[in-house]
Amino acid sequence: MRKIFLLRGAPGSGKSSFIIRHHLQPYAIMRDQIRLLLADLTVYYDEDTDYLHQVIPRHVSAQTEQIVDQLVEHKMAHGETVIVDGTHIAPESIEHFHPLAERYRYEVFVVDLMYRKTLNSLLNRNEVRMQYDWVRPEVIEQMYYSYREHPEVPYWARVISPNQMVHALSQRESNLDHFGHVIAVPDKVEERQFPHVNIANFYFSFNDEFTARYGTYRNVVTIGKTKEEVVRDFRLPFFVFKFHHKHFLISAYPVRNEMLDPIKKVKGVWTYSTGLYNVTDFVREFPESESQHVHQFNLSKLQSDRLLHIW
Repeated sequence: MRKIFLLRGAPGSGKSSFIIRHHLQPYAIMRDQIRLLLADLTVYYDEDTDYLHQVIPRHVSAQTEQIVDQLVEHKMAHGETVIVDGTHIAPESIEHFHPLAERYRYEVFVVDLMYRKTLNSLLNRNEVRMQYDWVRPEVIEQMYYSYREHPEVPYWARVISPNQMVHALSQRESNLDHFGHVIAVPDKVEERQFPHVNIANFYFSFNDEFTARYGTYRNVVTIGKTKEEVVRDFRLPFFVFKFHHKHFLISAYPVRNEMLDPIKKVKGVWTYSTGLYNVTDFVREFPESESQHVHQFNLSKLQSDRLLHIW
């Protein structure tokens, strides 16, 4: 649910094209745009071609990195999907985000745009880019060889290809078929009515007291009811699952079809494209869709003081 995507690639590898192709402009933090907000284009003289290039300023790089860090943390603190445009060639540039990912419990994806790129293709692409996007060829060469020497990323980050981005933005349902029962505990259920937590069953909790007692169990998932719970307490705003060969969603409020599309089914497992929605959007009360894409259990429809046995 909480995901940060770091684009990895030398200039000319297609990072900007990737952002445009996947309609990610409203979500991406782009270093070059920040540099251009801090300073105008500057001039670089290329001795080899005897030509003046107007290029993106580099003398504001330190300020740019500070702003990037502020923007990334601000978005993480609000549970938003984060996409960072940058080269991220050196492993330490990826390691830089580890403390924030740990603090806000984010999955880290590295989108590798260098895969199958040759040095010649990068240099050729550089020569036909918009003039201010042009980069000195020796910079591209240095990044290319650095990537070839150190293609690995930190163990806690997951490398994906550009084609895997859509899947990475999706929420995959969990298969609960191997559990005997699935039980939901609404928020007004009294302690004396709490079910005996058995490893053979699976439990959804809307109940703070039940969560306090059993929330650390692997077969107990707490569903957030408010913005504060899903952002501050890192509770899931919804959970999609398969049980007895049927597909379900459980949440505090009905989730609109538009927030789940597109839905894909691969080898019997459904995935829902939810990655670009803020987690807090799922705890807002919208009119439910006239015909829902998936069977939903919502706290708003449950009897608040009684356990619900799903199947």
